[in-house]
Amino acid sequence: MTTRIFNVLIGTWLFISGFAWPHSPTEALFTMACGGLSVVFALATIYHGNFRYVNAGLAVMLFVSAIVLSSWSGPTMWHNAVVAIGLFAAALFDGHPEPVRRERELYGRTT
Repeated sequence: MTTRIFNVLIGTWLFISGFAWPHSPTEALFTMACGGLSVVFALATIYHGNFRYVNAGLAVMLFVSAIVLSSWSGPTMWHNAVVAIGLFAAALFDGHPEPVRRERELYGRTT
């Protein structure tokens, strides 16, 4: 659960950073889209664990777009690359959601 919270927080930060400093229009679009989708997929992982792989793919796409769309010396490229690495690592370390244990399973009650 902690890694999902981290994914939501870092995705929110990625979305906000699209407005925080100057980006080219394409960089801003990718930054905000990847940030918003990262939050959505992190929340969807609560219900379906396989969405973490979609979030990992999104992180790869963000990393590639950070390298392709920006200049090598710009802080936006480094920021997006580091955030993409964080998203990718969190998506891979996140396990499947634990099954909900009902009270009767815990205490042997059948009614």
